[in-house]
Amino acid sequence: ATAAKSAAEDVQQYPTKTNPLVIDGKGKRVLIYTEVHEMNVHQSNVHWGIVFREGKFQDRAILRAYANQLDFHDALIKIGAKPGNNLTKDTIGKYAEGDVLDVKATRPGLGKELALDEIFHDQTGKGFQTKFGGNRKASEEQNTGCITCLESCWISISSNARYPQTNSIKRFIDPNSRFKGQADVLPGDGKPVIIMYRAANS
Repeated sequence: ATAAKSAAEDVQQYPTKTNPLVIDGKGKRVLIYTEVHEMNVHQSNVHWGIVFREGKFQDRAILRAYANQLDFHDALIKIGAKPGNNLTKDTIGKYAEGDVLDVKATRPGLGKELALDEIFHDQTGKGFQTKFGGNRKASEEQNTGCITCLESCWISISSNARYPQTNSIKRFIDPNSRFKGQADVLPGDGKPVIIMYRAANS
């Protein structure tokens, strides 16, 4: 009964379409509501993981978030995460810095949390180390909507430090890797996935 009550309370704290970002102060987590973009579950892309649905690059995302990327940035600051802010458009070959973020995914009724490599397929296989890159000013100016890119990125709020920053031309000719959703794990098109970020140092 206690476990059931705890699970019910957890579900009530999940973000929703109408309340797409939840700060869990006690657990030092930021939770966001996203939906599956099925096209990018079945076809690969070069680095767009989670993007705000009103951002310029929302059509390229595997998961489309209802939370604005700037609100997400500010929420990470509120839980004590420290941004790297070390990348610019000219820092080709560099890696994102900032606090490491422990990122998990779930959905109502799943009953467990999944790591990024369980919901995203990385063709090259280096895996995921998500860092709080920061980049608030660039994100606001570029308005791509990027919340989590799957390689180091000077615009995205968080990004995968297992791969370096590259430029647009090289990304399409010789990308770091290619990514898509795990079709046997993610629910169908437009179905909700809750993404949870915790600063690893907390």
